[in-house]
Amino acid sequence: MKELVELLEEFGTSVFNFSAFVAIVVMIVFFVIEVKWARSHTPSDKRVEKAIHLGHVVEAKRVKFWDDAITPDEQPTSWYHATYTYEVSGKQYTYKYLEHEYPPMVIKLYYMNSPRKAFRGKKKPSAISKILFFIIPIAAGVGVLYLLGGI
Repeated sequence: MKELVELLEEFGTSVFNFSAFVAIVVMIVFFVIEVKWARSHTPSDKRVEKAIHLGHVVEAKRVKFWDDAITPDEQPTSWYHATYTYEVSGKQYTYKYLEHEYPPMVIKLYYMNSPRKAFRGKKKPSAISKILFFIIPIAAGVGVLYLLGGI
């Protein structure tokens, strides 16, 4: 029993580093806070809101589509291409679709000034926000580690 107690004491002094432990806890807490914040604060697309306010919303119908990948149908690695047509003020326009998701029969499109420049209401997160999502918790952990004298 005495040997086990000595082993635990040695682990607590040589292997276990309190400042590193606190830094890891801080990083985990920051990740949890960021995930909760990101889920509760979905980004609003001002362009979609403005197009709806202007009444520039059209429904486009799929004319043709094809799968560009070698993988079996409806796999997330497949790139689906589709061509949609829509009509504004008697003029016919086309919209090109390229996504990993299977193209639906009808999609809702928005435009600001020109119906030729229609867009979908899907907003993709920017690369900078994805990078910051990982850098901020890591920076906080390194900062805590530095302040506690672990570096």
